[in-house]
Amino acid sequence: MSKINIDRIVKDIKSKTTSLTPVIEAVCNSIDAIGPERTDGVIDIIVKRTGQRSLNLDNAHTLSDIVSIDIADNGIGFTEENKDSFDTYRSGFKMSKGGKGFGRFMYLKYFNNVSIESVFCENDKYKQRSFTFGHADEIIENEQIIDIESNPDLHTGTVLHLSSIKSFDLDKGLEVIARKLVERLLVFFVTGGKYTPKITIKEEDESNSIVLNDYIGENSDIQQIGKDENFTIKGCENEWDFVVKIYKIYYSAITNKICLTANFREVTESALHNYVPEFKETMFEITENGTQKNYMIKAYVQGKYLDDNVTTERDGFNFGKEDDIYSDLSERQIMKTTSLIIKKYFSDDIEKRYNDKKQKVEHYVYTTAPWNKTLLKDVDMESIPIGISDFDLEMRFQKIKFDKEQNARIALKELQNRYSDTEDDSDSSLEDEVNEILKNVTETAKNDLAHYVCQRRRIIELFDDLRKRIDGGKSHKESEMHNLIFPMIKDDREVEYEEHNLWLLDERFNFTQYIASDKVISSSDHKEPDLAIFYESGLFYRNGDNAITSPIAIVEFKRPKRSNYPDEENPINQALRYAGKILAGKYEMPEGLEEVIVDKSVTPVYIYIVCDIVPKIQEFADLAGLALSPDRQGYFGYNSKYNAYIEIKSFKKVIDDAKMRNQIFFKKLGNTSVNFYRKIKS
Repeated sequence: MSKINIDRIVKDIKSKTTSLTPVIEAVCNSIDAIGPERTDGVIDIIVKRTGQRSLNLDNAHTLSDIVSIDIADNGIGFTEENKDSFDTYRSGFKMSKGGKGFGRFMYLKYFNNVSIESVFCENDKYKQRSFTFGHADEIIENEQIIDIESNPDLHTGTVLHLSSIKSFDLDKGLEVIARKLVERLLVFFVTGGKYTPKITIKEEDESNSIVLNDYIGENSDIQQIGKDENFTIKGCENEWDFVVKIYKIYYSAITNKICLTANFREVTESALHNYVPEFKETMFEITENGTQKNYMIKAYVQGKYLDDNVTTERDGFNFGKEDDIYSDLSERQIMKTTSLIIKKYFSDDIEKRYNDKKQKVEHYVYTTAPWNKTLLKDVDMESIPIGISDFDLEMRFQKIKFDKEQNARIALKELQNRYSDTEDDSDSSLEDEVNEILKNVTETAKNDLAHYVCQRRRIIELFDDLRKRIDGGKSHKESEMHNLIFPMIKDDREVEYEEHNLWLLDERFNFTQYIASDKVISSSDHKEPDLAIFYESGLFYRNGDNAITSPIAIVEFKRPKRSNYPDEENPINQALRYAGKILAGKYEMPEGLEEVIVDKSVTPVYIYIVCDIVPKIQEFADLAGLALSPDRQGYFGYNSKYNAYIEIKSFKKVIDDAKMRNQIFFKKLGNTSVNFYRKIKS
């Protein structure tokens, strides 16, 4: 035969495998060699370690690393026919059983030295064949064949020696390895034929012998659920038949899975909760003595479509994971259909978990995010993962909102295009179509309004908290109040509308042209007010486009609980000084594009001073000729020299006025958001 580059083939193997993969491949080959009808089949997996057990820090013996593994069976052995097939790259000899003629290279991927010793019988004569696996260009090297004299104890069989492991990634404990082997070979135990060989794993000295078959059975750690389920999926061109076998595995804490198999070997697997989210939580049952017993679900899918499309390395299939035009069926189609079959076996558990999940979503909306009420009916509860966080849940609601808005825009655009192509614009159905489309826009607008009102309630409560004393009896800083209303050292070119809360002081502040917070807004004077606000002309004063009449507002904050004010720190005088400088034309618009257009006799100035009403503030207010407000929580008045309307507001008055202005919104929305905002504050 032609020579091949074996080392290159081995290096090119990129499959998702481990050092346990060649052991599984060897056991599968041994099962094939024994055949499906024999009742006396035996396979031994013999583990060899580096040396004696060592002592750890607690003087307890620890297992040494596994370096070699022998797999021995009593199958038909390496007959001449088997040997010729083995010596042929990509042989088709065992194709009917799913053989790829590639497994031998997987041995060399993980073990440096691989050899065979086999006894076979041909023409009633026993022979022994031995050889090593080649690394260069010959598959079989050092082959020897000798005749063996027959005796009553002689039987056919093969021993595969996997020696000198390349990577010490195998678990050391035989119990762990045994369980992993059972899970990977379970498909053989349940579908490999009428009789399954007795498979044993043990140490080289015959100690710690574990029979893998003992894990499976009615009272064992692995039990089948229900019966084999047959199902058919219609593809793009053909209909394909499958069968699924479902098992409980009690000792495992691994995720519930669906495994796609080919020719009695596991190929790919996927978490069951990817298709039915309720399966993400641990499965359990209550025993007779009242204890909880956990288990995992593992389902095996078989079918000709899988057998025909498995890759050479048996680590995937030659069809897409998702639907595409190149495959008759996708992996997702098969997994999804299988998951629905599994689901019916756990209908009670799934229904309870689904209702718990639904209740959690509704609780989030009604207690935390009432602005999403109108979107509840659009939520796909089936697809929501178990244990979803509030953040991820809100993202789902926002995605629904976005999609509804986009669909409404597209529909309106299509409607516009359709009616623009006809001269008849009197069709009565046009109004009905538009109204139907706008239902989604209206709902999302309500969503935004509810969200905004809830945010206002939260800000009011946060502002109220800043009035309280903190540890040690100290009060909160002036900057904290300031930043809550408008971030310091910024202007409205840097702060979005939703990021400031000027509405706490006056709703009219939402309609401004330029806001500067502790920013130098004069080319000649580097002192700045806490807030300087310039209104766009004509927004709430109907004075046409005359910019001179556009109002200016100045806000000064003082620290909560502050009572000591030297005369030179009179906040009224401070604000008036800023007003004088603005009216004198010393201030510029952003980036110095132009001066602020003002006129002393025409431009109105609004001054807001936010502080606690203490004796010194009362004194300043009296000297300025301000009147006490009816609620006795502030002062107001007018300074003709600066054309300035002055208002002193206590922190309590800011809160009370804001609550009063927003009360109707809070009432309409309900009280469902209160607990959420209290939770955020804490």
